[in-house]
Amino acid sequence: MTDKPIASNFTVVIPTLGRPCLRDSVLAIAGGTVLPAEIILSHQGAAGSMDAMMREFGQLDVEVRYIHSDQRGAAAGRNTGIRQVTTEFFASTDDDCNVAPRWLEEIVLALTQHPRAIVTGRVLASEAGAPSINNSTATRVFKSLPLKGDHFAGGNFGTAVAVFNDAGPFDETELLRYCEDPEWSYRALVKGYQIRFIPEITVTHLHWRDAADMTQVYSQYAYSTGGWFGRRIRHFDGSFIVRLLYELTRGGKRWCLGSLRGDLLRKVNGRAYVVDLLRGVAAGWNGQ
Repeated sequence: MTDKPIASNFTVVIPTLGRPCLRDSVLAIAGGTVLPAEIILSHQGAAGSMDAMMREFGQLDVEVRYIHSDQRGAAAGRNTGIRQVTTEFFASTDDDCNVAPRWLEEIVLALTQHPRAIVTGRVLASEAGAPSINNSTATRVFKSLPLKGDHFAGGNFGTAVAVFNDAGPFDETELLRYCEDPEWSYRALVKGYQIRFIPEITVTHLHWRDAADMTQVYSQYAYSTGGWFGRRIRHFDGSFIVRLLYELTRGGKRWCLGSLRGDLLRKVNGRAYVVDLLRGVAAGWNGQ
């Protein structure tokens, strides 16, 4: 038994392939100042591959539930886990993220004060070069989608199950496979839900990819972002033309600066957000 407070109306959902880094992710939650009622692991890896890890988790002071799925993609994994939540609220992170000690405590505090909001926060890098980083220290409230798109992280958020159900599940289509986070947040904002960025809600994203992997990641992110933009433009949403021009300008600048300075990651990132972004726009425009 534990003497730590338990947030009995909160569940934590982690989509996972069963990678070794999941152990540290779960242990970080179990070591937090507040424990959830349950941790749900939505596993898309080979059946049986997590048996040893689950035996280890059985010794923790928090209930850890295993769900297996033959689906693929973070969106499907997160949706599968969230559908199994029986508490009023849930929080979600990724298996390659380690939450800060007060992570769940801060989410509980924020959603107690704002139960119809979506709360998110910082994503720090375990070392330089990790993708999808947001180290802002400013508390902000978003009522519409910001142009820069640094308002939400699917690997670091919490909300009520009712809010999630009203906004709808994460998009599981192949085209948006690497852009499911901002697309979902857009639909939630359109529904009228606030997204509250609270820097104390912090996770650290492990950097485990090499340069070749990062080139692929940037290409995938950019292509899916373009696919989302193309779909919205196809539905006559003029604001996404502005977003497209903004991303192309930023991407072109990074491409040029990276080339001039010999910064490979900046170069491939910039190229992706020009070439692959436009490829994705074409796919989204064509109805994929």
